[in-house]
Amino acid sequence: MKDDVVIVGAGIVGLTLAALLAKNNFSVSIIEEKKFNFSENNLTARVSAIHLTSVKLLEHINVWAKLEKNAAPLYEMKIWDHTQNAHLHFDSRDVNELQMGFIVENRAIIKTLYEKLNADKNITFFCPHVPNDFVFEQNNLIIGADGANSWVRKQMLVNVKLRSYQQKAIIAVIESEKPHENIAIQKFLTTGPVALLPLKNKNHTALVWSADNLISDELMQKSDEKFSDELTNALDFKLGKLKNITERSQFVLTMQHADDYVSENCALVGDAAHTIHPLAGLGVNLGLMDAACLAQTLTDARENKKNINDLRVLRRYARSRKADNSAVICAMRALQEIFASNKNAFNFIRSFGVNAIDQSDFLKNQLMKLAMGKSKDLPIFLQ
Repeated sequence: MKDDVVIVGAGIVGLTLAALLAKNNFSVSIIEEKKFNFSENNLTARVSAIHLTSVKLLEHINVWAKLEKNAAPLYEMKIWDHTQNAHLHFDSRDVNELQMGFIVENRAIIKTLYEKLNADKNITFFCPHVPNDFVFEQNNLIIGADGANSWVRKQMLVNVKLRSYQQKAIIAVIESEKPHENIAIQKFLTTGPVALLPLKNKNHTALVWSADNLISDELMQKSDEKFSDELTNALDFKLGKLKNITERSQFVLTMQHADDYVSENCALVGDAAHTIHPLAGLGVNLGLMDAACLAQTLTDARENKKNINDLRVLRRYARSRKADNSAVICAMRALQEIFASNKNAFNFIRSFGVNAIDQSDFLKNQLMKLAMGKSKDLPIFLQ
């Protein structure tokens, strides 16, 4: 192919990157192994918490107006632990924002991006198509947006730091007796965090229940009625009685981080470069920020008459993102371990420390800015 860029993987991050590059008149091919299927219209728990900086990005490529119609704004987040003594409360009004972000169905994002790109003269889709069968040209820049088991990363021979959480996550759509009021709730049990994210329907939430492997498997075996009762008790009846109204899905939780995001002619974005625990809902946002920074790096290089495949150019992208992503990965790991401990002495320390943070406007605001994607190292159009 004579295209400037070949993106392997047509998920949210890969399609967003393609839209950014096409907007700047790059010629892009997109390879995706799975066939797109937009016929399903049933309830789904596969959602993303899109923070405000990611919203700016989606506005920049002219897809947010369509997505916002079915997105649920997130006004507040309430977090507590199994002892009921440690509490954190985040409110968008504390940082002078109308909301902290939005909860959006993944398939809605992918469909909207696909429809936009399919009509773009700078974009060519190869779908369904496996990358092994694709004829790459020597001058192609190949970008891996192909997930945690990335084919591109394997071709790059990049090492990955891998950490198993020894946990699995269960997702489902939950109907609650009380309205969610656009507030996300999350409780840290000794076996892992359980969270409900508000959906468009005022009594529907998306469940993400992370638990130790054995516990998670046992939960999956329970009837809908028993599972719903267990969930209601786990969340202390905060939303009244809860009811599991969709099929439950389960997936293994791991943290992985590529030692390098780039090599000659290749770059990694999103889950191909890093995966984190879903407890903060930040995963897709990290990938979207990767896409924004890589697109800006390539655009700047071309404007300065530099080869976009040049490793020195690509390293600018890697430097701009790896530090931020590493910081979030470390913070999420620390947060999970702090809340998970069940030792009596540590329970007291945790309660004291967490409640001190909750009483500190400065510390809370700094955490909220991190969660909302506010950083000085992003492209100008996102600041």
